Amino acid sequence: MLKKNCLIISLILLFLSVNKSQAQDSSNMIEAEQTWFIGINAGMQMSGYKSEDFISSNYSPLFNFTAGKWFSPLLALQIGYKGFYFYSISDDLKHHYNFLYGEAVLNLNNAIDPERSNKDWSLLLHTGVGYFYNHSYGKPNTCVNIGFQNTYQIANQFHA
Repeated sequence: MLKKNCLIISLILLFLSVNKSQAQDSSNMIEAEQTWFIGINAGMQMSGYKSEDFISSNYSPLFNFTAGKWFSPLLALQIGYKGFYFYSISDDLKHHYNFLYGEAVLNLNNAIDPERSNKDWSLLLHTGVGYFYNHSYGKPNTCVNIGFQNTYQIANQFHA
C-alpha cells in the first residue's frame, strides 16, 4: 500500500513539475541554439536501496531548481540546487542539506535521430559534479551526478 501511495504521489508531482524555456529572439520558432531555460521540479527521495528500506520514515520531499542554456540541439549546460532535507535510515531526524551542481545535458533523441518530425518529447541524459553540504554533520562532499529526464512540450515554452 505504501509503495502504491508513493507512486501516485510521485506521478502527481511529476505532472506538477514544469520547465520553462525562453527564446532570445521574437520569432515563432524557438531554435535550440538560442534558448535559455529554467526548471522548477518537485518530487520524493528515499534513503537506502534495499527492500527493507522502503518504509515511510525514509521518504522526504525533493525540490530542484535549475537554469541553463542550450548551445546546440544536442548539448546544454545547466546549474542547479537540490534540497532541503532528507531522512536517514538510522534515525527519524531531518538532515538538512544543500546541493549545488553543474551538469552537461545531452538530448538523446536528437543524437539518435536529428531529423525526427516529432520534437515534442525528449529523453535527456545529464551528468555533472556538485557540492553537497550536510548541515547535521557539518561536512562538505563533492558528488558526481548522472541521470535521465523525460520531457514533453505541453505549450510553446513549457515542458512537463
